[in-house]
Amino acid sequence: MSKLAIMMGLLVTVLAAGSDGAVVIEQTDLDLGPVYRDQPQKMVFPLRNASPDSLRALSIQPSCDCTTAQVVPRVIPPQATGEVVVFFDPKGYEGRGRVKESVKLFTSDRMNAEILLTFALEVSIGPEPEPRSLAFGKVAKGASDTLRLAVCPAKSDPSGKPVPLGLLGARSDDSRVAVVGAGKNANGADEFLVVVSNKSGGGEISSFVTVETSDTLKSEIRVPVTASLLGDIVADPGVIAFGPTLPGKYLQQTVKVSSPGNAKFKIASVESSLGQLEFEVTQLGDGSYEVKIKVKDGAPAGRVMGGITIKTDRPGEAQLEIKVAGYVRSSQ
Repeated sequence: MSKLAIMMGLLVTVLAAGSDGAVVIEQTDLDLGPVYRDQPQKMVFPLRNASPDSLRALSIQPSCDCTTAQVVPRVIPPQATGEVVVFFDPKGYEGRGRVKESVKLFTSDRMNAEILLTFALEVSIGPEPEPRSLAFGKVAKGASDTLRLAVCPAKSDPSGKPVPLGLLGARSDDSRVAVVGAGKNANGADEFLVVVSNKSGGGEISSFVTVETSDTLKSEIRVPVTASLLGDIVADPGVIAFGPTLPGKYLQQTVKVSSPGNAKFKIASVESSLGQLEFEVTQLGDGSYEVKIKVKDGAPAGRVMGGITIKTDRPGEAQLEIKVAGYVRSSQ
């Protein structure tokens, strides 16, 4: 029998000898290779309890603030399996060359009370979007809005020159969002025009624009897109925030409900999950409405956080949502 075989036999014997449990981990060192700084890493270290007793994970200690870890499950039955799940944020490690971090696992196994799990990688800057998200805000019915999106090839060769980045295309997963190539900007980055069109009115957009690249580590760049599409009827403001207010008092802010296109409508209802508030609706001379908000008599003191829903009698019109945050004072 070879020395290596003898040593492996001894290793298995040691791993199985713990009276309170025995940890068997096939691989304790991972090489992640090259990664980009905006690509968080997830690693899984499978483990097995090779003893007739339950194995407990007492604690786990990462070597840096960029690493978090957990053992699933915390108690592993006899002859059962579990895993150590590790998350690593590489941002801030770019340009340091090859780096190595670790996680210490403390267990109830007397023979393996402390186990060191390590991982190595090299972090660089890959192609990144600018901006990282596209927030359009409110877009009126029948209108459109456009924002610019640049893709920066931040990688460089040994001489410091940027490596050309091939863009294979761009697309949106929402028919209300279009992406158009716009050449290069003043910094030499490829640029796109992202257009949100509100043709039918009403609703929210929460989607992605995806840019396909020739980069081997990052073939797709996904950029979040948000927008609020207004219908024929709009509410202003969309957020109500109030300071400490006594029960029985009106808020200084009111909500105005109107139609930019002078569509005829009536408010059918004003509803809210906030039991501390009540509402007073008044029609104004120009056909719009004012909604006054009052803290109910006897409302309990404390923080108020929720929303108001306004429905109109106009067919097909989306309901209006107003966010509310504030504080009710004690009446004493």
